[in-house]
Amino acid sequence: GLPDGTEVNTTKTDPLKLDTDGDGLNDGVEVNTTKTDPLKLDTDGDGLSDSAEINTHKTDPTKADTDADGLSDGAEINNHKTDPLKPDTDGDGLNDGAEINTHKTDPLKPDTDGDSLSDGDEVNKYKTDPLKVDTDGDGLADGTEVNMQPNPLVADTDGDGLVDGDEV
Repeated sequence: GLPDGTEVNTTKTDPLKLDTDGDGLNDGVEVNTTKTDPLKLDTDGDGLSDSAEINTHKTDPTKADTDADGLSDGAEINNHKTDPLKPDTDGDGLNDGAEINTHKTDPLKPDTDGDSLSDGDEVNKYKTDPLKVDTDGDGLADGTEVNMQPNPLVADTDGDGLVDGDEV
């Protein structure tokens, strides 16, 4: 623990309790080792106790968003089931925060719409819609168009009056 004088005069913790905030970490460890607040159950305010962050999830109890992906550690664990230690849980090239907050894609599925293109490639490389199998509505999945060379953003790539899906 901490010396009683330090607890009373400096940290304002309770010298009669080993763990003033009840988070599962003793006051001495919080002050001297983890640098967390011995008066707060959840130092960074992310919805996870300091003890859970250190002992269970291995996240940083002083940073609300350990992996800096735009989602708090608590939201990743409790709401989205994403990995708070990996900015891009599914490895598709979009970080978890962008998938949830911007693109509305599934951060647990690398290809939300199932068109054989990763969500990251759809957004960053091909500019197709990661929520639509067939962005241009021509009857061919975006992944098929990319592999066959038609343009997945134009229904009639060659301009002959027939949509690409009818020509295949």
